[in-house]
Amino acid sequence: MDNGGFVDLSHFGAELMLAKTLFDYGARTPVVSALCGIKRKTATRIYRLAQEQAPIKGMLPWDPHWISRSTINNLHASIFLGLIQDYVSVRANGTEFGLQICNAYALYCRIVAHNPKPCDREARFEHHRVLDINRAWQLTRQFHASALHFVMCLCCQAGFLIPSHEDNQTVHCPVCGNKTGSVARQHRISRPFSQNAGKTLAICLDRF
Repeated sequence: MDNGGFVDLSHFGAELMLAKTLFDYGARTPVVSALCGIKRKTATRIYRLAQEQAPIKGMLPWDPHWISRSTINNLHASIFLGLIQDYVSVRANGTEFGLQICNAYALYCRIVAHNPKPCDREARFEHHRVLDINRAWQLTRQFHASALHFVMCLCCQAGFLIPSHEDNQTVHCPVCGNKTGSVARQHRISRPFSQNAGKTLAICLDRF
């Protein structure tokens, strides 16, 4: 009997429901295929049935330095991967693992949707979801491959992400680091011009 590409027909319902949920979050077919343990063609057929259109083609978002490109990126990645660290078992496999990822992303969505004061960049995204499900999956893979890890901010005591190859002596998370930088810039501006003259080039370069 043809099982439609599923490895185990008894898991058809769980895999189908998980695939539909992932597609509703905007997951691409390669992500659904990996998390549901189904073939790419099967994921494509489910997408056509659920969304009534052909799936998006092209490469998945992949940027190993995404968390370092902005404070907002790091904040949202830290929220999501903090949930992954707490609630997703690396020993889980198949549909169980995919369901745990999906539940962690659903909780991330609820957390960021209740942000009372989103910044301009967050406000441009639906429900303030800067981190989409596809990049969330890529970050999870990086995290489980030990390419990313958490360190603790000495100022606010929050855990935040840094690439594993970076210096572990980082003491401030991006949020506290920005506040510290703002205070330092204000202090430099308040000094006499002669004291700042030697640092003018360095300050200008810091802005780019």
